[in-house]
Amino acid sequence: MKYLLFIGVIIYMFLSTSVAAKIGIMQVGTFSSGVVVFLFFVKLILDDDNILFVKFKEEFNIILIGFLIVLLFLMFGYFKYINSVIFFFIVPMTLSIVLGAQNKSNKKNIRNLILFFFISECLLAVYERLNLINIFPYIKEINESDMEAWSFRSSAILGHPLSNALCVSTIMGFILISQIKLKLKLFYLILGFISLLCFNARAAILIWILLLSIYLINLIRSPTTKKRVVQTLILFLLVIIYLIYILIVEYGFGGRIIHDDINDGSAKARIDVYSVFSYVSNIDLWYGNPSNYLPLMKKLHAAGIENSYIVLILNYGILMFSIIIFFYYRLIGRFIKHYSLYFNFIILTSFLVVGSTNNALVSSMPWVFLILCFHSFPIFKRDNI
Repeated sequence: MKYLLFIGVIIYMFLSTSVAAKIGIMQVGTFSSGVVVFLFFVKLILDDDNILFVKFKEEFNIILIGFLIVLLFLMFGYFKYINSVIFFFIVPMTLSIVLGAQNKSNKKNIRNLILFFFISECLLAVYERLNLINIFPYIKEINESDMEAWSFRSSAILGHPLSNALCVSTIMGFILISQIKLKLKLFYLILGFISLLCFNARAAILIWILLLSIYLINLIRSPTTKKRVVQTLILFLLVIIYLIYILIVEYGFGGRIIHDDINDGSAKARIDVYSVFSYVSNIDLWYGNPSNYLPLMKKLHAAGIENSYIVLILNYGILMFSIIIFFYYRLIGRFIKHYSLYFNFIILTSFLVVGSTNNALVSSMPWVFLILCFHSFPIFKRDNI
C-alpha cells in the first residue's frame, strides 16, 4: 500500500493541468488525485475506532464545508464551478489525512519525493528561461507574440508562474528550517531562488531576499558556527550576491524588478482590485457568486483579480469566507504549534505572505504542497533566533 501512496503523491505533484493538456489527458483532477482519494477511503473504512475523526477534525470540518458549498452551488445552479470546490477544499484534506496517518519512514520517503519534484521544477524553470520557451505552457497566459527576454516567465511543471513561485517558495521555507546539511541546503535555496527569478515573481523574489538575508546573518552571527565556516559563508554570500546581480542586470533574469516601476499595470491592478466591491450586489457580496469573476475582471480591465482573499469573497461570500478563514486558521494553527517562533515566521512568510501578494492562494496546488511539507518534514522544537 505504501508504494501506491508514493505513486499517488508523484502523480499528484507532477500531473498539473498544463502537463495533462500537453500529453492529452482531459480529466486531470481525476487522474492526479485518484490514488490519494482511494487511499483516503481505505483509511476511512479501516478506521473502526473513529481515530481519524478525532486526530484530523480540522480536515474533516473543511471537507464538510466543501460539501456544503457543493450543495449550495447545486441549489443556485453554479454547476461548472463544483469541480473547483471539490479540488480546492475536499481533495487536499483527504491528502492531509492520508499523510498524517503514515509512519516516519513513509514520511521520509515522501520528503525525498518532494525534493525530487523541487529540483525537477527548478531545473525546468531555468531551462525554459535560458531557451525562452515554455515546455508546458499555461494556456490562459500564453502569448505567441511575446515580449522581450526580461519579461519572459517560466511555466515549469505547474503552469501559472505565480502558482509555481508560491509552491517553490513554500518548499524553500521548509528546506530552510530543516536539518539538511548546510552545503546541500544552500544548494537547494540558491536553485529555488534562481527559479523565482525565472518565474519573474517580484514579490516572491523580494521576500526571499529578506528571508535569505535573515537566515545567513543569523548563521554567521551564531556562536555555534565555527570561525572557518563563518569565513566561508561570508565569501559565499559575496559571490552569490555578485552572481545574482549579473543574472538580473546582464541576463534579464527576474527582469520585472528593474524594468517595471511600482506603478506598472501589475502593481496597479493589485491596488485597483479593491474597487471591485462597488460592482457587486449586496446579495452576491454576502453569499457569493463565482460567475461574477470574469465580468468583474473585464470591468477592472485586468488580466485577473490579483488578491486571493477578494476572489474567495467573490466566490463564496463574506459569510462563508469567514467560516473558511476560521477553519483554515485552526488547521494551520495545529500544524505550526510545535514549531519555534522563528520557524513559524519562515513558514508563514514563505507561504501566506508570498501568496497574499496575488491570487495564487485560490489555487489548490500551493495548499497541497503546504500539506505535503508539513506532514513530511520533521518537527524541530528548538529555537533558532
